[in-house]
Amino acid sequence: GEMSEAIFLTQGFVYDSAEQAEARFIETGPDEFIYARYGNPTVRMFEERIAAIEGTEDAFATASGMAAVNGTLTALLKAGDHVVAARALFGSCLYVLEILGRFGVEVTLVDGTDLGQWRAAMRDGTRVVFLESVSNPTLEVIDVKSVCQIAHEKGAIVIVDNVFATPTFSKGMELGADVVVYSATKHIDGSGRCLGGVGCGTRQYIRKV
Repeated sequence: GEMSEAIFLTQGFVYDSAEQAEARFIETGPDEFIYARYGNPTVRMFEERIAAIEGTEDAFATASGMAAVNGTLTALLKAGDHVVAARALFGSCLYVLEILGRFGVEVTLVDGTDLGQWRAAMRDGTRVVFLESVSNPTLEVIDVKSVCQIAHEKGAIVIVDNVFATPTFSKGMELGADVVVYSATKHIDGSGRCLGGVGCGTRQYIRKV
């Protein structure tokens, strides 16, 4: 009946047998905790609550907001892929895109408020579209729904960083996004005490991609 969740400060978990440990690691048994890098009860509680707020099937917590951005992008991209992104992004997000470019991912930056530029930049092989619903720190507001429609016409996956708008003011999934990312360092804590990030989407994307 406690009012707050427990904080589990553990990196490992106990197995009743070698066979049980094997089943967990090769995922033939129940979805259970195996090592804290993949998750623990405290982190799982956080993921379930964020997914519930965002309205997604699942969520995956990371060590920082930029880890969430990097993870959501690199899980989908490989050398030769094409990304269209808004030019007005948090500086570190632009740096992640620059790093992807060094590994053979082609990145096209557009004025996020200009739907014509989004349309012109899209190709048949565009893999991912990335934007911030409200840009940090320039506060440009993007028509997320329209950008999602443009991207989906070309078969692209839309990743929306919704940290400035928060799920209170913008529901990325309802607007058509495929993945929504947050920095837990921002509004999720609200007082600058925490460092973390989270990506939200389908269970297939979160756990299998």
